[in-house]
Amino acid sequence: MVFLVVDDLETMRHVTMNQLRLLGAGKILTAHNGLEGLKLLNHHQVDVVLADLHMPLMDGLELLKVIRTDEKLRKLPVIMITSSAGRDRVDEVIAAGVTSLLVKPYSQALLEARVTRALNWTPPALSVQKRATADNATFPPATPLAPAHRQPGVLVLAGSSADWPTLLSPQDYRVSRTTTETQALTAAAAEHHPDLVVLDCAVPGLDPYGLLQKLRALPGTEEVPVVLLEDSAHALDVTRLEPLGSVDVLEHASVPRLLRLRLRNLLHSLQLRHGLQDHYDRLLETAKLQEDVEQIVRQDIKSPLSMVVTQLQGLLEDRDLTHRQLATLRAIEQGSLHAMNLVNLSSELFKIETGRFVLDPKPVSIVDLLRRIAEIDRVSYDARQLTIAVLADETPGRPPLLARGDATLCYSIFENLLRNACEAAPVGARIEISVEKQEALFIRIRNPGAVPSALREHFFDRFEPGADGKTGLGIYSARVLARAQGGDVTLDVSDTSDSTTLIIRLPLWT
Repeated sequence: MVFLVVDDLETMRHVTMNQLRLLGAGKILTAHNGLEGLKLLNHHQVDVVLADLHMPLMDGLELLKVIRTDEKLRKLPVIMITSSAGRDRVDEVIAAGVTSLLVKPYSQALLEARVTRALNWTPPALSVQKRATADNATFPPATPLAPAHRQPGVLVLAGSSADWPTLLSPQDYRVSRTTTETQALTAAAAEHHPDLVVLDCAVPGLDPYGLLQKLRALPGTEEVPVVLLEDSAHALDVTRLEPLGSVDVLEHASVPRLLRLRLRNLLHSLQLRHGLQDHYDRLLETAKLQEDVEQIVRQDIKSPLSMVVTQLQGLLEDRDLTHRQLATLRAIEQGSLHAMNLVNLSSELFKIETGRFVLDPKPVSIVDLLRRIAEIDRVSYDARQLTIAVLADETPGRPPLLARGDATLCYSIFENLLRNACEAAPVGARIEISVEKQEALFIRIRNPGAVPSALREHFFDRFEPGADGKTGLGIYSARVLARAQGGDVTLDVSDTSDSTTLIIRLPLWT
C-alpha cells in the first residue's frame, strides 16, 4: 500500500510515518502542504491520504475539495488529522467527503482502525448497497486513550526509595511503578498503554532524553504526555526536549505540592481530547447515515415515479381520449415530472454544495427542452389563461442552438424558472422565452410584473420568502445549477415597463 502524509510539522510527519510502517505500509510519500501533496498525487498512485487540517498555502480542507472534484482522484480515501477544530469547520470537512477524522494525539490502535476503515471505504457517489457492504467488511472499533470503564493509567519510573509516588492514589489512577528503564519500556509496551508517564531524573544512570526517544518509538506511546522531575543536580535542557513531543518539567522539590494538580490537569486534557474524537466520530457517522437515508429515499421515490411517467406517456398516445381525459393525464404527467425534478434537484444540489459535483458536458438542445416545458406549463396553468411563447431563430439548414451542459440540470433550471414566472404573472398575461446565440447562449424569460424593490437584493437567496410567503429554493437552485455548468442566472427588472426578465447564460456546445 502507498500512503501520502501531508503535514507542515516535521515531527508529526515522522510520527505518522513510523506508525504507518508498523502497520506494514509499503511506501510512504510526504508533503509539507496541500499544494505539494497535490503534485505528488498527480504523479504517483496513492492508496490513502493522511492530511493535517491546518497548513499554509493549501490546508487539508482545500486539498480534500480538490481531490473530490478530480475525476481521477475522487475515490481516494482521505483521513483528516487535527488537534482541534470548530464545529463549522468540522461540518465543512464532513460535507466535503472526508473518509475519517483523527484528533491529535492518537494511539497506534486508533490509527490502525481508521486506516482499515479507509481501505474499505466506498465513495458516497456509489450506491448505498455497495457502500454498506464495504463499510461492514472491516470496521474495527476506535480505541480511546482513557475509556470511561477504566482508571487513567500512569507509568512511574522512580528510585526504590522515592516516597512521592504514594501521592498517586490507587483509587484515582491505575499506577505502574518501575525502577529501571527496561521495566518502564516493558510496561509502556503492554496491551494497555499508559495515559501519562512520570520520570524521575534522579534515578541513577537514567538518560531521560534517550528514554524519551525510545518511548516515542513504541506503538501507542508516540504522543503520550510525559512529566520529568528534575532537581539542581539533574537540570534538564529544554531545547533537547522540544522535538520529543508533549513533555512537562517539574522541580523535584515541588512534587508534593503540585504533582496531584499537574496530573489531574494533564489527564483531564486527555479526556477532553478523547471526548472530541468521539464527538467528531459521531458527527461523521450521523452525516453518513443521513446521506444513506436520503439516497435510499431518492431511489425509492424515483423508481415508481419513472414508472408512472412511462405509463402516462403511453396513455397520452391513445387517440380515443376525450379532451377532459387528456387534460387530466397531462396534469398528472406534469405533477409526476415536477416530483422527479425535485428528487433529481436535491441530489445534484447536495453534490454541488459539498464540492462533489463533476460535470460531464454533453450537447443540450435548449429550444426543444424549452418547448417541452412550455407545453406542460400551458396545461398546468390553463385556468390562468397564460400565453407562453418560445422565440428562437431556427431557420432550416442552420445548426441547432446547443448548450454545453447536462440535460437534467438544464431541465431543472428552466422548469423552476418558468414555473416561477407563471405563478408571478397576472391572469391572461404573455410570457416570452427568447433564445439568442452570441459568445454563449442567452435565454431570457420575460413576464409582466416587476419584482418588488425590497426583494430584488435577496432574489437568489436560498430561503428568502417571496411576496406570497413561499421560499425561493427553486430560483436559488437555478443559479447554482447554471453556475455548475459554467453559466449564470441574472435578474433584470424594469419599473418603467413593469416587467421582470430572468437572463440565463449557458456555454455553447462547440
